[in-house]
Amino acid sequence: MLLDRHRPVAVVSVVALVAILSALAGACRRREPCATPSSPRTCLVARVTGDVGGGELGFRFGEPLDLDGDGIGDLAAGARFAGDLGYVQVWSHGAPTTRWQGEWPSSLYGQDVVAVPDLDGDGRADLVISAPAARIGDRVVGIVEARTAAGKRLWRTIGETGEGLGWQLAVAGDQDGDGVEDLWAGAPSDPAAGHVYLLSGRDGHVLRRIDSTRREDAFGWYVAPIADLDGDGKRDVVIGAPFTDRGTGAVTLASSTGARLREIHGELPDSHFGEIVAGLDDVDRDGVPDVAIGAPGSPSATATRGDVLIVSGKTGAILHRLAQAQPGELYGRQLALLDDLDGDGVRELAIGAPWAAQGTLTRAGRVEVRSLRGMGLVAELRGTVADGWLGWHIARAGAALPGPGMVVGTLRSDHAAGALELHAFR
Repeated sequence: MLLDRHRPVAVVSVVALVAILSALAGACRRREPCATPSSPRTCLVARVTGDVGGGELGFRFGEPLDLDGDGIGDLAAGARFAGDLGYVQVWSHGAPTTRWQGEWPSSLYGQDVVAVPDLDGDGRADLVISAPAARIGDRVVGIVEARTAAGKRLWRTIGETGEGLGWQLAVAGDQDGDGVEDLWAGAPSDPAAGHVYLLSGRDGHVLRRIDSTRREDAFGWYVAPIADLDGDGKRDVVIGAPFTDRGTGAVTLASSTGARLREIHGELPDSHFGEIVAGLDDVDRDGVPDVAIGAPGSPSATATRGDVLIVSGKTGAILHRLAQAQPGELYGRQLALLDDLDGDGVRELAIGAPWAAQGTLTRAGRVEVRSLRGMGLVAELRGTVADGWLGWHIARAGAALPGPGMVVGTLRSDHAAGALELHAFR
């Protein structure tokens, strides 16, 4: 693998980025052209890259939160394949700040990195990081840990044998009433049955565990919070199990208590229904939040169609189906709930298709932004380099911008070092 240690980590300087953010606040209101248009509706504000070839910065990452106390959301992501240990990097105003390595060889340290509102009481957001292939002795267990943005460890939770704890993380809200946000952590690798853990944000101890009822279904491959489904006043969870029934897949809607509320099954073998899930607003206006489910198809079966289904959280009925534009583009490989861009009272949905071709550029990738009320196309990003995999992961920009935007990963760009792009809507 090419190791390019001299590649600059940020392509926008701190001074330039501050100027862009200031101008962008007015430009978003006036809908004026931006300095670097990335589509007719979006502006590229900043791009940060990994500096280890093959490191794959940004396999999964969360919404930017203010990590350094300056009032602006900061980017944070991991490079799970960088060297043997992986690393986590934090950027403030687009410039790299702290960085640290994992402690366990071949652990996939940094596979998921999510910012969580203040865990230690210092007024700043903190980070929760996963290493799902970490070993303790001769046991593969998976590890989830919390750190400050300066790298100070706050707590660490070790999984059980064969679980792969931390394959994916999601902020769960304050489930135990202690004033600190808690975490859902998927552990899909146990061949007996996958698990999803609810971890205390305060100290990482296990508050609850939800178990699969089937073997080898990868239950917990992806987890996403969803607004209260059962009326108990707490955020609930959507759980994907994409290998159920020969890859047909299944999705479970579960209460914060762990009770199963509904199970939704896929339709086609190798469709990997539930590989990605997202909790939505109330799309059909029945008083219950709904869910988006990706069925991108198996990468080894590129003829499999890629679908995204919008499903009723109340009945499990399919409300809308969105289909791939190209065979094998992995349409629905990522889903992210963004802001309400068209003013219809429902937030929009970003859909990644990281293997989409752009002309002669194979696997350049693309991202659609769809209205969840009418399903119309609001914006589209298209990859500009072959094998860049634009749209492998996506998150709402949140506090990183003065207006609506999104963070988009290009997992295999820059000699597979990976990059994150910050795009503003205009």
